[in-house]
Amino acid sequence: MAYKIDGTKCLKCGLCVTQDCPEQAFVVVNKVKEDDGLMRYTVKIDESRCTECDTCFSLEWWCPAKAIVKG
Repeated sequence: MAYKIDGTKCLKCGLCVTQDCPEQAFVVVNKVKEDDGLMRYTVKIDESRCTECDTCFSLEWWCPAKAIVKG
């Protein structure tokens, strides 16, 4: 079962998409520029690409909100 992003925890910071996922499984679904210039990202993990290598889950700095969860 692939990893997923828990939308209730996600800060929409986009940090996960800037990391080096070996399978390039992180996909930006929506990107919104707020009035103050801050970018908000809605991201999903493509289950067909995710090999459950644990890279995103095991590296604490990958997601500061700990929104990446086992599916």
